[in-house]
Amino acid sequence: MQNKVSVITVCYDEEKNIGSTLDSILSQDYPGLSCIVKDGGSEDATLDIVRKYAEAFDERNIPFTIISGKDKGIYDGMNTAVLQAEGDWILFLNAGDRFYSKKVLSEIFIAKDWSRTDLIYGDTAEEEYGELHLFRKAPERIAERMPFSHQSCFVRKEWLLKYPFKLKYPIAADYDFLLTLHFEGAVMKDSGAVVSTVSKDGVSSVKLIDTYRESLRVKKSHGIALPSKKEFRKLIFMLRIKQWGMDHFPDSLKHLIRKIQWSIRGQRRLK
Repeated sequence: MQNKVSVITVCYDEEKNIGSTLDSILSQDYPGLSCIVKDGGSEDATLDIVRKYAEAFDERNIPFTIISGKDKGIYDGMNTAVLQAEGDWILFLNAGDRFYSKKVLSEIFIAKDWSRTDLIYGDTAEEEYGELHLFRKAPERIAERMPFSHQSCFVRKEWLLKYPFKLKYPIAADYDFLLTLHFEGAVMKDSGAVVSTVSKDGVSSVKLIDTYRESLRVKKSHGIALPSKKEFRKLIFMLRIKQWGMDHFPDSLKHLIRKIQWSIRGQRRLK
């Protein structure tokens, strides 16, 4: 029985990036594929670009759904799109992100038995400063941090319907969702494949302290032990220093620091 896969892309004012994502989806040679684009009411040319792709998807016999309208953010858009997804499995691929290769879906789903699996995860290639390095996935450390990128995990639709993303977590709702599945006993298996390529350029827009504080709220809601006050203050201090560097260091220095981090962490470089 063929596994049906729905790829969902949520976007807002992404005219520069949406095309590369849709081209990547079209490049897949897997027959059981469908695509949903949820646009949040873009004010640039994003929606016009998306509509121009309808013919290309039709030529490939890939069901293509466009949903447009104001929403309450990316996770609200993701929840909305799930309701119209045709697939048994759902993957969220953000605007600007791409499949790592044209064979990703075929490698994972053709002649593979995932009947007793609730979530399939894989590796993610992070693109930064013109280089690709593997994200350090760590499913065994799910209680500590995001175990793998959401752009590289396929989730059964029924789980997403049962536990929609909580809008009270505008940054870490995906982490909350994965923790929910973990504590509910969902079966998560490694595909062994590099699934997606995600861009890390422009990461200075990330608010590290806000992200960390929200992750603590998520952990607390799941009964995970939190750091002591002393550990918390130390981490906040370190994050303030890191944020300052991200916001003020020149790109050349940030690239050098990143090279050192890649080496220390043992993150493998991909060609």
